[in-house]
Amino acid sequence: MRIAVAYPFDDSAWLGGKNYFSSLFGALQLNGATDVTMVLVTGTKTVTSLPEQFPQLEVVRTPLFDRRSPSWVLRQLMRLPRGLTTDPLLDRLLRRHRIDVLSHSGAVGKRSGIKSIGWLPDFQFLYFPDHWTAKQLADIRRVYGTACRDCDALIVSSHDALRDLATFAPDSVVPRHVLHFTPVPFDHARLRPRSELIAQYRIPEVYFHIPNQFWVHKNHRVVVEALALAHQEGADVTVVCTGNPVDLRRPEHYESLMARCREAGVEANFRVLGIVPYADMQGLMAHSRAVINPSRFEGWSTSVEEGKALGKRVLLSDIPVHREQAPERSGYFAPDDPAALKSLMLDCLATPESPVAPAEQALRNTNAMRAFGQRYLELVRAIR
Repeated sequence: MRIAVAYPFDDSAWLGGKNYFSSLFGALQLNGATDVTMVLVTGTKTVTSLPEQFPQLEVVRTPLFDRRSPSWVLRQLMRLPRGLTTDPLLDRLLRRHRIDVLSHSGAVGKRSGIKSIGWLPDFQFLYFPDHWTAKQLADIRRVYGTACRDCDALIVSSHDALRDLATFAPDSVVPRHVLHFTPVPFDHARLRPRSELIAQYRIPEVYFHIPNQFWVHKNHRVVVEALALAHQEGADVTVVCTGNPVDLRRPEHYESLMARCREAGVEANFRVLGIVPYADMQGLMAHSRAVINPSRFEGWSTSVEEGKALGKRVLLSDIPVHREQAPERSGYFAPDDPAALKSLMLDCLATPESPVAPAEQALRNTNAMRAFGQRYLELVRAIR
């Protein structure tokens, strides 16, 4: 069975997506399934480290995914009318490479012999439509609606998202599956030392870590307000942020956030490192006092799973999917309650850490990763 994954974006454009597919390919590699070959279909200009990370991964590069190239434009034009397929040029490409299943993408067409598994990462647009333009809302509803109608199976990342799917497409009869994402196991022995990271990034020895993009729904604002409250009480608390500081939907968001930091006198306590190498992100998370995810909405939080994989304390906004992820060592706060977050941070600073032994944590992570791969293989084989 040859399974293609469409990857039309650069790694840096969506780090969560890059990490998701890295974990999926790693989980399949761990399971050693000899009847499955994974094929990455991406643009000729797409910047991704996945081929180097997984040498056994077949890679097909095509100008069909190069935005505004002649092939890309032709593909868009040919997808407009209803014909034998909804994506005839991609269908032709996949057939040429003997693909059996297109995974984590849309359908190429009901009359195509290629099966399709749609991936609906989350339904944020149902809850925060004001974060999107009218065109973006129309586009995502169209893409999700087509998947719910034309795909052979659907994947969502949580039971919370499964409930949202039932609300969005109550009449869809396409089989749907919950596939909990699990990150690639961390190798504790290869983590960069605390002293190196502190010296390189000029951060204090004790800090909290937020490894989220600066999208508006990620809700960094509540963290800034919590730091402001701590500052008023004379407490010295530092939060180190990694992730892309650009929100294309709200380009003014980051500067507004930093202006609030300056106004509250906590600019030195809210340290933004931007995009850092993944190995550094792992080390920064591992050496933090706790991981924070203040997000107002998640499909299945990568940062929460990475915190769990390191056996870290995780301080979470109290939203349904975070309760579903259920880190063993967690604390919850309402997304609009900076006082509660401040109290959780101060409690963490006052309480000695009790990390899980690395060997035990490594075993847990390997078992979780293997289960992730097995679950994916089960649902793929079910649609053949």
